Amino acid sequence: MSRHLTMFEHQGASTIEVAEAPSFTSHENMSGWKARAVEDAGIFMFQFAIEPNAVEYPVHTSDEAWLAYVVSGHGTLYAGDANGNRTQGVDYRAGDFITFKPNTPHGWKNGDEKSQIAFVKTA
Repeated sequence: MSRHLTMFEHQGASTIEVAEAPSFTSHENMSGWKARAVEDAGIFMFQFAIEPNAVEYPVHTSDEAWLAYVVSGHGTLYAGDANGNRTQGVDYRAGDFITFKPNTPHGWKNGDEKSQIAFVKTA
């Protein structure tokens, strides 16, 4: 089981609090996509666990900026337009960082192995 370790200052020294991390749960009825999230210290972190050949995540936007890191796996990241159409694609792989500026349409298609992608933004 994953843990959420929180370090904080207490009476001039650091201390560590240990709690259970959230579990992965199905994500928005998207077959093959699971997610979990933690918000702490003014940061929101979101993680996808994506099964091999999961359904394509359709083109969508967020009004916030996000930074993502591909922990494992590979697939295709799509750019899109305001009508939800794909306009460009690039393969992503483990070790890649991906920046999403606010309001940029994008979608995903996972490859033939399990992927994990972590996302962060300000809370």
